[in-house]
Amino acid sequence: MRKVKVGRLSLKEYAAEKPISVGPTGKLIGPRDVARTRALALTSLDALDPDAKIELALKRNRLEPNFTLGIIGVGLVTKAEVIQHIERETELGREVVKAELNYCNDLMQALAGGAAPRGPKIPKPGAARRVPSRPTDWRWIPPSWWKKWWRYFRNCALFCENTTDGITQSAASYRMSNVHPAFKKKGYCVMLLKGVHDVRTEFASRAKSKRVVYISGIGHGSPTTYTGHLGDPILQVGNYDPAEVKGKVIHLLSCKTAQKLGPDVIKKGASAYAGYYENFTFVWDQPGTPVNETELFWKCDSAFDLMMAHGATAIAAHNVTMAAYKHAIAQVPNTAAATWLTWDRNCFRSPGIDAIYGSKTAKISPWLKHPLAPFMEAEEELPALVAG
Repeated sequence: MRKVKVGRLSLKEYAAEKPISVGPTGKLIGPRDVARTRALALTSLDALDPDAKIELALKRNRLEPNFTLGIIGVGLVTKAEVIQHIERETELGREVVKAELNYCNDLMQALAGGAAPRGPKIPKPGAARRVPSRPTDWRWIPPSWWKKWWRYFRNCALFCENTTDGITQSAASYRMSNVHPAFKKKGYCVMLLKGVHDVRTEFASRAKSKRVVYISGIGHGSPTTYTGHLGDPILQVGNYDPAEVKGKVIHLLSCKTAQKLGPDVIKKGASAYAGYYENFTFVWDQPGTPVNETELFWKCDSAFDLMMAHGATAIAAHNVTMAAYKHAIAQVPNTAAATWLTWDRNCFRSPGIDAIYGSKTAKISPWLKHPLAPFMEAEEELPALVAG
């Protein structure tokens, strides 16, 4: 599809025609008008009357080529259904209007000038070494001894990936191919619950291990609950042992768990939580789509996991995640993908947003704090560590 240059942005032809604001006369105006008149870029859409907001959102969605939204926890919503929700002012319709206005406000500021956001430096997984390097402060351990016994000194990352649900399959596949290898490369024992094993009983027995320092996954959610296979409640406020989260960093790609579950795991002793305050919404790629826009959503969210795997603090991982979202948004300006990438970015919560989500300095390590720990632990802590 041919692109049009507007200011510093390169927009698809249809995107250059989508309105992003309301002019002084009350007429909807597009990116070219805003780029020509700097004062327009400084106008906030929040002050518009409700009817004008609805009109803007309707026009923007009608001009967008056929699309489908995926909403984790809700399902698939077609373009026609999105428009109906806006017209009927349903809860989802109001959410769409809010998302469109939030993005338009950001786009107008981008058109006002400034350099395009650069992609953050996110370590690539690469191939895992057969024997990871010894921790720098454990150099006294003989190489031959380390080569034989290193598995007993590692911590674990526990992943709960919902692969049996059509909405979450794409993200689960991406995470297993791009996130898990990063943890393996760094030396972590990777525990994976997927398919019919992504359930509460399997999770609880593993999460209680002191060796599990990181918990992450893709699944449906609500303010109080993160679910797995067939809606099984993996973590639910008031229905889990604090030992399952104590001292751990938790990152959930799920809807609304930042409202109550995130703060709750921190109260129960988790070091840090990262997740979403509202519905996580993404553009569902249509067959034959030349650019995989859906993957942009998974890349942005996974930035937090990858940074934590490489030893970053929670605040550093948060900042890189924000930068990843900004870079992705700039790649698809004034499209449905940009609108919902902005929505998800704004809904992301972690210690970088508020202390109720834990410590900004929280970090994890693939190795035990002390090399003699395996000899001081109960036998039941060790079996999973020599597998994989």
